Amino acid sequence: MNDRTPIRRTLLRDVARRAAVSAMTVTRSLRQPEKVSDATRARVLTAVRDLGYTPDLNARGLASRKSGLVAAIVPLLTNSLIAEIVQGLGDTLRAEGYQLLIGASGFDARAEEALVREFLSRRVDAIYLTGTKRTPAATRMLRSARLPIVEGGNLHRRRLDMEVGYSNVDAAAEITRLLLTRYAGSIGYVGALPRDNDRARDRRKGFEAACVRAKRDVDPRHCVETKLDLVAGAQAMAQLLDTKPRPRAVFCSADALAVGALFECQRRGIAVPRALAIAGFDDLDIAGQTLPALTTVRVPRYELGRHAGRLLCDRLAGRRVATRVIDVGYRLVERDSA
Repeated sequence: MNDRTPIRRTLLRDVARRAAVSAMTVTRSLRQPEKVSDATRARVLTAVRDLGYTPDLNARGLASRKSGLVAAIVPLLTNSLIAEIVQGLGDTLRAEGYQLLIGASGFDARAEEALVREFLSRRVDAIYLTGTKRTPAATRMLRSARLPIVEGGNLHRRRLDMEVGYSNVDAAAEITRLLLTRYAGSIGYVGALPRDNDRARDRRKGFEAACVRAKRDVDPRHCVETKLDLVAGAQAMAQLLDTKPRPRAVFCSADALAVGALFECQRRGIAVPRALAIAGFDDLDIAGQTLPALTTVRVPRYELGRHAGRLLCDRLAGRRVATRVIDVGYRLVERDSA
């Protein structure tokens, strides 16, 4: 072969010829192995392996009107908490024969809109979305597609279809109340940027609601919204520490921010929690390993993904869905940082 020789895809009939069976027998061996003998299936699998055959899913989709693909759109692929959700989702879908396609929007609603358009054009059977905030165009496409959809990570009254999550407002308010009851003075806030991020928006709401209920003023100088990473958390804490007076405690809306904030305090020789208390959100693995270990909020992330996958599989199989909204809840984890 030279560079100009066209490479032909191995076809079903090639496998049938090599295994000395019919094309229908090849299909049954791959999709319904219980309907063929062990010896026949062994010959077919040997031919599949030798020829490097892969099924033409597009052709199968045209015939069955299903692609066997489920799309998931998440904000980031570098975040371990998102990875746990995706793992639970993928494990559940794979057990019922579905494969997962993943796209990252970067907390950008326009990027999510583009991914929605791309995935729908590829005839996915269902979609998992992160959060509840999206562009009007994305919402129109999703409603028109009439596919099973799960929005995960938050609970919202105006859902597209199904939801699996928890109240970010309530969770943030609860951990803020812990700080308010233990520490006098101003309680600071470091949060992810709320644009196109309803979870960050609701955590800020929960923080402010708890302060209002406790009749504690929220000093705008003590509230910083920034990118979601360790460096941004350290920089935000540096900004708070340079204010006069500085806050007595700080709630960070994500553990990544809280760990960065803790490191900044340690660089400056500020004792946590004796001089300044810090609380996070998410209970990442690192939260229990820092010194001091972080007080935070734990969410059952794998279970969130598993429940989302179960809802999608039930709808795709035509099974009855008892509830379209699943609240996975959250739990306060008290450690030494607050």
